Amino acid sequence: MMRVSQRLAVWTLASAAACIATDGFADDFYKGKTIKLIIGSGEASGVDILGRVAARHLTKHIAGAPVIVSQNMPAPESIAVANHVFNIAEADGLTIGAGSSGLFSRAISQPNIRFDLTKFTWIANIYSATVIFWMRTDFQCQTFEQMRNCPEPIKFGATARGSTGYGLVPELLKEALGLKMDIIYGYRNADVDLAVERNEVHASGGDLIGFMGSRPRQLMEEGKAKILLQVSGRKNPELEKYNVAWSMDVVPDSHKPLFKMLNPILDLARPYFAPPNVPADRTAILRDAFGKLVDDQQFRADMKKVAGITPSLVRGEEMTANIKEMLDQPPEVKDKVIRLLQGK
Repeated sequence: MMRVSQRLAVWTLASAAACIATDGFADDFYKGKTIKLIIGSGEASGVDILGRVAARHLTKHIAGAPVIVSQNMPAPESIAVANHVFNIAEADGLTIGAGSSGLFSRAISQPNIRFDLTKFTWIANIYSATVIFWMRTDFQCQTFEQMRNCPEPIKFGATARGSTGYGLVPELLKEALGLKMDIIYGYRNADVDLAVERNEVHASGGDLIGFMGSRPRQLMEEGKAKILLQVSGRKNPELEKYNVAWSMDVVPDSHKPLFKMLNPILDLARPYFAPPNVPADRTAILRDAFGKLVDDQQFRADMKKVAGITPSLVRGEEMTANIKEMLDQPPEVKDKVIRLLQGK
């Protein structure tokens, strides 16, 4: 009996030592390392603004304080960074992609994508989007009701059809509300704002973080632009003082299922992800770091200052569940969204 007890004690001590060694290894892994944060957009977009501020603050929440280097990989809907992280980057926890909600809309509508949403290592989402419809205040038709029978179609400047804020949302609104609206695709993120200011187009979209962090916010403060509608899973408190209508109060019941499919995409508007099969201990470190980042008062203050928004957290585990919900929608709803994304 004594020998059994001794063996049990030895085994317990050895197991504890192994756990301590493993935890110590995980905690020490990032010491002296460099993490690449690859931002899936061009400069000055909402993805870029949030990604660069996050990179400045994230290192202090990771044991070992690694250096975090940001680089841009611009392409519509963050497809380039998704392809890179999924197919090229090593699964070592040293490469993180920063994407947009367009990543998800493109993934469900394009059969030739080179990644699987269900296999990424989802780290965190730190901003749930509010897509907006904003417009010039000197256009002759200023309400959706007026736009149904406006003498001239309102010109809406957009980036690409696969984009959530510039493609899917305006296409859904055009159909649901019967708008006389020409959606003009092909602009880059920075150029579409300039196109509105120059009166090349009358309106545009995108997300609130991009609007509040760049020239359109100044146009609104000058009385030259306004936000007509917010599209989101819930009303954004940031827009209460502007008395902006909410999509679920505006669209007819016949089209609400389509917007309900859209809401999970918006809830994951700023996803951060790593390659498939990143070791579990490193995944946990990164997820915990992003959780602490969202609670970091200095980070929150910086985001309020540069973009006028408040970060919010969706942990990687919850992201996985939300993505499954999106992919499990009824075929008729999914097909309708896909047709709109493809311009059919």
